[in-house]
Amino acid sequence: MTVKEQKELLISELSLVSDSPAFEAAEIIIFATDLDRSAILYKQNERLSASQRRTIKKCLAKRKKGVPLQYILGEWEFYGLPFKVGKGVLIPRQDSELLIDLVIEELYQAEEKSLLDLCSGSGALGIAVAKKCRNARVTLVEKSRKAFSYLKENIILNGVTVNAVRADIFKWAPKETADIVICNPPYITKQEMHDLQKEVKMEPTAALFGGKDGLRFYRLLCRRAHDFLKVGGKILVEIGYAQAEDVCQLFSSSGFEQVEVFKDLQGNDRVVSAVLAE
Repeated sequence: MTVKEQKELLISELSLVSDSPAFEAAEIIIFATDLDRSAILYKQNERLSASQRRTIKKCLAKRKKGVPLQYILGEWEFYGLPFKVGKGVLIPRQDSELLIDLVIEELYQAEEKSLLDLCSGSGALGIAVAKKCRNARVTLVEKSRKAFSYLKENIILNGVTVNAVRADIFKWAPKETADIVICNPPYITKQEMHDLQKEVKMEPTAALFGGKDGLRFYRLLCRRAHDFLKVGGKILVEIGYAQAEDVCQLFSSSGFEQVEVFKDLQGNDRVVSAVLAE
């Protein structure tokens, strides 16, 4: 079977489970072969080996069962950086890159600042900041043992110097507060959990479910703000598309000022930032 024939077959099969079958077909072929993205185009008549076809068949079988493509590939790109992912860790998503843009803007030409990444998961947010901002002293905090193992792998993979802490943020407090706190907390509501796509449901519930109304972790961050953040420091959190008003109200009524909402590339409310007042 040629590359072209295999891709056409994959697209046909993946169209039953994916909104982007051509993209996923190309990713699976790249994973199973030594071809890069451009080679798939100019080597369409190259024949695949039996071993390559077996690998592709296994990938397709997993995908048709609802396993996320990122878990199948074992690695995913976020902010131009590679991150190991798999069962037990939240998959980094492009929507979260807005938060990194805002942090880089905050740190631009600033003196060294400390940054605390809570609910770190794979470490994507904190590692991206550490990689792009040499003036940031980054600490990543994650409770899940499985996610923490990926986090440590990704620190090594990306060659950054950060402090990694395995801890429950409902109980843990740093020895000193940070200049900046970032967090992509679980924020999906009880109702939304029932309506998730099949592949999203394969990601860890603990990294998705934010309580009945999705606001459990935002309340925690407000309640424990002085444990994590310096007075005058800034917090930036990712939110669900319909949570801006509620999260802004929580921050405004909990000693924060300069509360702002930022939209992602799709025009959805995505990040709320606020400054801890004196």
